[in-house]
Amino acid sequence: MSRKIGVIIMGTILMFGFGSANIHAEEDGFLHRLQREMKVLGWNNEELGGFMYAAQEMSWNGVENGDPEMVALALHYCRQNQVAFQAQDRVQLAFNLAAMGIEMEALGFARRNITITAIGVSREVGEALKARTNADNTTGKGDLIRDRIRDQLCTEGLQENQERIMERLTNRVREGERSGNRRAAGAH
Repeated sequence: MSRKIGVIIMGTILMFGFGSANIHAEEDGFLHRLQREMKVLGWNNEELGGFMYAAQEMSWNGVENGDPEMVALALHYCRQNQVAFQAQDRVQLAFNLAAMGIEMEALGFARRNITITAIGVSREVGEALKARTNADNTTGKGDLIRDRIRDQLCTEGLQENQERIMERLTNRVREGERSGNRRAAGAH
């Protein structure tokens, strides 16, 4: 009986999260466009609901001009390869990939190279999360993602721009985290 109640409560939370995500995602904002791209790639309402619910907890300042198609493709790669990301991990990965894409584009990289790098980062993050022990699984995921971005930039032969991209990416992520903290503090 309590299991049934738990399932009903979880379903209600996911439905509420999905519905409220649509309210908060600006019609043409990055998050709304990302949601649309994820739907095109076959994400179901439950998956999208969990992602969008977790995404509301984060400030998306600084990535409004990100490429949602590239981010959705990279997330889809993990989904297709059955990488068991928690929604919060997907959100962190999505934000970091969007920021990475903006920085690489600003340095003149082709969209194709950015997408290949993003998919490589997603693959490496997925493998790293699979390899982590449960004790390690709750700390440093943002750092893990940025380390994998740095590794992938080296793999793609982009070492000469690696430091510049990583510095700008780190600054963009920190600004997003500060905005999210201010937003969370104001909500309480």
